[in-house]
Order: sequence, then structure tokens, then C-alpha cells
Amino acid sequence: MSDHAEMHRRTDETLAFLHEARASTRRSKRRSNAFVLYCAALAAAFWGVPLLIAAAGSGRRGDWHGSASDHLLAGLPVSLPALLALVTLLVARSAVWRGPVLVDLPTVSWLLPLPVLRGPLLLPRFYASARMAAVVGLVGGGLLGYLTSLAGSAAWLPSTAAGAWAGAATALTAVAAGLLVERCDRAVARHASRIHAVTWALTAGSLALCACAALRVPDDLYGSLVLWSGPWGWAAQPLVAVAGHRAPGWILGTVLSAAFTLAALLLARRETPNVPAQALRDRATVASRVAASVYSLDLRQARSAARGTRGQRARPVLRLPVPRSRWLIVPWRDATGLLRAPGRLLWATLWSTAALALGTAVPHVRPDWQVALCAAALVAEYLAAAQLTEPARTDSDDARRSANLPYAFRALALWHACVPCVLLLAWLGAGGAAAGLTGRWTPGAAVLLAAVPALVAAALVSSYRGAVPGHLLIGTDTPMGNTAALQTGLWYARGPLAAIVLSAPVLVAVQRHHQLAAGHVVWLLAVGAAGMWWARSTAHRLHGALPDRPHRHAGRRLRAYLLTRLK
Repeated sequence: MSDHAEMHRRTDETLAFLHEARASTRRSKRRSNAFVLYCAALAAAFWGVPLLIAAAGSGRRGDWHGSASDHLLAGLPVSLPALLALVTLLVARSAVWRGPVLVDLPTVSWLLPLPVLRGPLLLPRFYASARMAAVVGLVGGGLLGYLTSLAGSAAWLPSTAAGAWAGAATALTAVAAGLLVERCDRAVARHASRIHAVTWALTAGSLALCACAALRVPDDLYGSLVLWSGPWGWAAQPLVAVAGHRAPGWILGTVLSAAFTLAALLLARRETPNVPAQALRDRATVASRVAASVYSLDLRQARSAARGTRGQRARPVLRLPVPRSRWLIVPWRDATGLLRAPGRLLWATLWSTAALALGTAVPHVRPDWQVALCAAALVAEYLAAAQLTEPARTDSDDARRSANLPYAFRALALWHACVPCVLLLAWLGAGGAAAGLTGRWTPGAAVLLAAVPALVAAALVSSYRGAVPGHLLIGTDTPMGNTAALQTGLWYARGPLAAIVLSAPVLVAVQRHHQLAAGHVVWLLAVGAAGMWWARSTAHRLHGALPDRPHRHAGRRLRAYLLTRLK
């Protein structure tokens, strides 16, 4: 018997033994999957189907037709390929920590070192990931096509079918790209910082294309170039053509999309047995940590585990000079930490711009939409503040980082508010000035400026929240069900929820009356001061005053030691 035949026989015997040994585990997993499918079907039946029926009724009455829907449909040749490219990029980027071929820890520890064939072991997992991606793509793309038909583009059946094709082709291409990322794990790890920067740039470019298409109708030539720019444009051509846009050669584009997707899947299938064992081991470990963190509702730990596989830049692009005053040590360290992660600065800029755009658009929408738009503007501003308070979150997760600083944690929490407040005030002020120069300024921009301390304080409260208390996870049984999920959600969102609830009425009143009074500013500043006190108390309650914390009036030796360590 040849060596190859012997390897096949040994592999078949091993897999048959595992199939029999894992029968009870497989049945338990099937029951869990059936329960998840039941919950998803129940949620779709009670929430999704009534919403779709109501949307269909509104579409037949013409409620979805108007200038806004016409503007969105006009930008479809640009926005849809950009959206599909963004989905592909994000799925491929997630393969850095969780690829399409994901094995469990027992398989990694016991089965991978054995002399068995890798194909029969890894290919079923790749097929399962491809099937799941195809189903999700079909459903998501079909919903997108159906909603496009309701906006007045065409009949619902062709739009739904074209959207389902675009979603399925994009999902399968993304799975193949994720497998290639997993296969080239060493090269990806070697050039992690550059790849990370490129993905951020491509993500920002895709979002910018979507925004430009929503704000300004592109011409036919530009739309045709985007539609033929790659697989993301080829997959979008059927839906664009059904929507009534000019898409020359869309049948050829559909054939190219099918051929490219098939070729990508065949290449991924060929490379699946060659995925390195170290890549499988790393992803299995990270996936188990993320799952354990999610089950314990420690979302911050889950995010840290997922980001642990990404390479970080060792030095910031721009180095700030070391301050001579010890009062500037914490702001200098926070600014240096943000420069080491420029993606956070980019996201903070995007969210701040979105907050300013939403705030200035409030007077131009219907009155029943103004409250939701004001809340969305404040939520976007909070997300920008949350990106800038990452140094405080890092200090809260690891108290050793600030052990040598001459501040108690309650004072350190307030010091962490300096850099986010300065950056948000500067960017929102510049955006408000630009809006004033172009004649689009509204009093809501001043409200967003005055709400900066309150939202930064809310982000600090979230940074120092710690682990979920045990009694919230237990909850209380009521006729409507257990309250654990509701209590946990409120506990997680208590900081931003309080800041937004107290700030949104001011923004709504100012935008409706087009006048900003001194009382509004005083109220927002008072909310900010109360939020800072809350963040200070939360930090003190979480960490307390450490006995070995140096005295706040540290001498020159301590200052020299700190500056040496912080370099």
C-alpha cells in the first residue's frame, strides 16, 4: 500500500472515530442551532414580517416616493458598489482574528499534530462558512433590493432577485478573501501595520463615495466607471439596471461577477488544506476568548481579545515634545496614545462630521423626524468622544499603567477629559465656522459645542464602568420575562443614555425656535459638570485610592522618572 493510500486510510479511520465519539456533542450543538434558528424565525415573524408588510403598504401608497428617495436612487450606481466593496473589505479584515476555517481548541491540540490529511478536516468548515455567508448575503441583498423597489425604482420581484444576487456574490467573494487572509497569516502579520492603514484608507474611501453619492448626484460616466471598477461593481450591475439606471453591458458584468466568484471560491478551496497550523491555533484561541467574554457580557474584554491579533505601530507618526510641567504629563500621554492609533482619530473625525451634518439638517426635515435626528446627532458626537477617550479605557482595564502617576484615579479620570474636549471643540468649531461661511450654519452647531463636556463625561463613565454586577445578570422574573437583558443593557448604556436624554431636548428646542438662549448653554454646562463628577465617582469606586500611590506633590526625581518611563 502506498504512502498516500495509507494516509487516506488513517484519515478516514480518525474521522470515523471522531464522528462516533462526538455524537453527543454534535446532537447538543444541533439543538443549540435549532434553538437559535427558532428565535430568529420568531423575531422575524413578530418584527420583520409586519415591518415588511407595512413598508409594502407605504410603497403602494407612494409614501416612499419623494425628493429624498429620488436622490438616493440617483446615486445608486456609485453608492451600491461602494457598499459592496466595504462589506467585502470588512469581512476580509475580520479574518485576521476569525477566519472562515475555524476549528475548536480540542481539534487544534489533539488532531492537527497527527499525521492525517488536512483537506477532509478543514474543507467541511470552509463549506459551512460559505453556505452561511451565501444565506446571509441572499437575505440581506434581497431585502436591499425589495426596499429599493419600494422607493419607486421597479417591480419588487426583479429588484429583490437582483439584490439577492448582489448580496450572495459579495458574501461568497468575501469568504474567499477571508480564507486567503487566513492562508497568508504570516505575511499579514509581518505587514500588519501597513495592511491596517490600507484597510482604513479603503474603508474611509468607500464611506466617502457613499456620502458623495447621497449628497450629489453623480453623472453617468462616473457611475459607469465605478460599476466596472471591480467585482463589487460587477455584482451591483443587475440591481442598478433594474432600478432604471444606465448600465451598459450589465449582462456581461453579471457573467464576470459569477466567473470571478467561482474562481475565488475554487482558489480558496484549493488553499484551504494549506492553512498554517499556527494560524488555526491563534484563531481558535482568540475565538474561545471572545466567546467567553461575550457569554459573560464583558464586551470590552471581547474587543481586546479580537484586537490582540493585529499588529500595532510601535512609534507614532508624529512625536510630541516631552512637556516640562508635570501638569501636562497625562494630556501628553493621551495625545501620544491617540497618535499611535490614527484610526481612532479618523473615526472621531468622521463621527464628529456626521454629528454636525445631522445637527444642521434638523430644520430641513419634517417635525416628526426632528427628535430622532437630534438624538442621532448626539449619538454620533458621543461615538466621537468614545474614540478619543480610549486612553482612559486602557488605564481602567490595566491599573498598572498609571501606578507611578501622582494622581488618584478620581483625579486621573478628569485629566483624561482634557484631550477629547479640546479635539472635539476644535473640530466642531471648525465645522461650524465652515457651515457659517457657506450659509448653512444653524444654532444647533452651538448646542453640539456646548454638549461636548457632557458627552465626554459620558464616555469617561463608560470607560470606568468595570465588569457587570452579578445581580444584574441574574435579573428578576416578571410576567413579561426575566429582566436581566434589560438591566444589563441599561447598565452598559447608563452614561451616554443620561447625557443624551438630558441634552436632546435643548437641541430640539433650539432647532425648532432657531434661537440659542443663555439658559440652554448653562444647562448643558451643568450637565457636563454633573457628568464629570459622575465619572470621578465611578473611577474612585472602581479602583479606589491605592496605598502605594505616590504623593501628589512629587519631587523632581519623580518627574524625571516619569518622563523617562513615558518616552
